Amino acid sequence: MTVAREVKWFAGLGLIGALFTIAMLLLRFTSPESRLGGYFDLAGAVLLVFVLIAIYIVHRKNSGTYGLITFIFGLIGTSLYISVKWVHSFVVPELTIHAPAFAEEPSLTIMVAQMGSFALFMIGWILVGVLVVKKGVLSKFSGVLLIIAPILDFLPFAALVAQPLFALAIFWVSYQLYKGKGVADL
Repeated sequence: MTVAREVKWFAGLGLIGALFTIAMLLLRFTSPESRLGGYFDLAGAVLLVFVLIAIYIVHRKNSGTYGLITFIFGLIGTSLYISVKWVHSFVVPELTIHAPAFAEEPSLTIMVAQMGSFALFMIGWILVGVLVVKKGVLSKFSGVLLIIAPILDFLPFAALVAQPLFALAIFWVSYQLYKGKGVADL
C-alpha cells in the first residue's frame, strides 16, 4: 500500500469520526440521558488519532522539528482526551448509579487530571492548526478552525459552539486529505 493510499484510509476514518461526533451532538440534544451519545463521542475521539497521523504525514517533509513536536503534543493530548472520553462513557454512568455522591462531586485530583488532559488536547490541536495555516498544504481556513475550536471550549457559553466547530474542522481536513490534497509528493 502506498503512503498516499494510507493517508486516504486515515482520512476516511477521520470523516467517520467527525460523523460520530456530529451524531453525539444530535443525541445530546434529543436524548441527553442516552449512553449511546457517550459511545459516539468516544468513537469520534479515537478516530481523531488517524486524522492527526494523516496531517503529520502530508506535512512531515516540510515541517521539520516543529512538525514533529506538533505531532507529539497532538498525539499525547488526543490520547489523554480519549482516556477522559472512555471514563465518561463507561465509568461515570456506573458511578452515577453506584456512587452518585462521588460522581457529582469528583475529587480535586480527578478534576485537575481531567483539566490537564483537556489543556494538552487543546495545545496539541492549536499547534496542529498553526502547522496547517503555516504550511498551506491544506486549506488555511481549516487550520484556523482547528486553532479557534479548542480555545472556544474553555470560554463560558462558547463551549456550545466549540465541539460542532471542531467536528466541522476535522471533517473538512479529512475530506481534503481523502480527496488527495497534499499527497502528490508522498
